[in-house]
Amino acid sequence: MSTQFNLDALPYVDKQIDEPGTRSIVDKLVAAEMKKMPKPRDPASIFPDIELFKDNELMQQELDRVRRGKPMEQLDLTRYQLNPPTSTDSASSPSTSSSSSIDASGSQLPTQPSASEELPEGRAQWLEALDNANSQLEHQSQRVLNLELVQKFGNNAWNIHNYQLEYDLSRLRKQVDEKRAEVMELNKLRKRDQLDVADSLHRLETKWGELISSTIQVEMASATMEQELEQLKQYEIKLCKELGVPLPDAK
Repeated sequence: MSTQFNLDALPYVDKQIDEPGTRSIVDKLVAAEMKKMPKPRDPASIFPDIELFKDNELMQQELDRVRRGKPMEQLDLTRYQLNPPTSTDSASSPSTSSSSSIDASGSQLPTQPSASEELPEGRAQWLEALDNANSQLEHQSQRVLNLELVQKFGNNAWNIHNYQLEYDLSRLRKQVDEKRAEVMELNKLRKRDQLDVADSLHRLETKWGELISSTIQVEMASATMEQELEQLKQYEIKLCKELGVPLPDAK
């Protein structure tokens, strides 16, 4: 069973990057290599047209509103207002045709004509106003009940929620500390392993340089000998021509 080691860097051994000018050369090589890489494709050409929320008409309308840049419709707050019914009988008496209202500051607002209870339209408006008042009263009662429940049980509920959040936070911090410890231990092992083989790598690098130098010297000596041999052959041919001796057969 063969074991394959894929070492992409030896940062604790290789120190060439710290030499002056080396980093700029490396950056230029990386930039030139990145220019050869294909440009990323446009995501629109990769993914086909997707129709969002095709089964939800309400979401489609909202998405269309956002695409057209239209503002969101304001909430209808009329249901939270407690207004008296308006007048439907212009001939009603002054005592029953107008009513005054008071704003939040206590000042009296301009009077509005009230509907006459004697007419069917006025009675319907008064019943509608009464239903609205009952709804507002029930809403305020529910708010009071909710406030009472929060006042009674809210402290304990929030304490339990905060305890759960603190527990989750401590658990996540523990996991982060464990991962950091694993990373630190891994870096220590990498540094130790690389420093253990640093001397061997330096010796092998020096030996590789010596072998390369010896190979170059042998190649230079071979080239010189070939040149000398060629010169001797030319001199032999010249002497044979001058002496009229046939050239010996080359073996």
